[in-house]
Amino acid sequence: MRRLTRAAVNGAAACSAAALLVSCTQVSSVTPPARQPEPAASPSTDPALPTAQEHGGTDLPLVAGQWGGDRHKAPPQHLRWDTAKNRRTDAEQPFKVTVTAAAAPSYVSFMLHSTIDESGIPDEDTRRQKILACGPGITDPGCRTTDNEDGSYTVEVIGTPPPGRPYRVLYAQWAPNRPGAEGTWVSWQLPLG
Repeated sequence: MRRLTRAAVNGAAACSAAALLVSCTQVSSVTPPARQPEPAASPSTDPALPTAQEHGGTDLPLVAGQWGGDRHKAPPQHLRWDTAKNRRTDAEQPFKVTVTAAAAPSYVSFMLHSTIDESGIPDEDTRRQKILACGPGITDPGCRTTDNEDGSYTVEVIGTPPPGRPYRVLYAQWAPNRPGAEGTWVSWQLPLG
């Protein structure tokens, strides 16, 4: 899972360089000394942990992430997946996830794997993995993100997901909200496809 997370972070960094550059180089507005900024607007506020739900309401389990300061969840040594009899009956249909966060993610990917190891960690060999990504600079996106205008974002696969890759992880990354800040990234385990 560490390889999975590292690969996603490296890919996200390359794919969202433009978004990061804009985010990190914007001139911030000066707040008059007599007025205190709102907590959510403060550039020193660490972001809250984003959450994700299957489209329809089921919370997705957090796999790993980093969302400000020392707040993080390390990649697990073991992942438990549902048995084959519990797989979704609509596995070959496009699927959607609702992500709730303070801002739209700058990069998102659905990582679809055909096999896992004995610990339940997805096999990252590119012959057995398909990444459907979306974000600035991605010329052939495999997903799209829509702002629901209520603090949530719908992330959905474009078209039919490739068959034979039932182990699915959603990865999302946000550009840092101020110069010198660490980026926020989170991954969630999706139901077997």
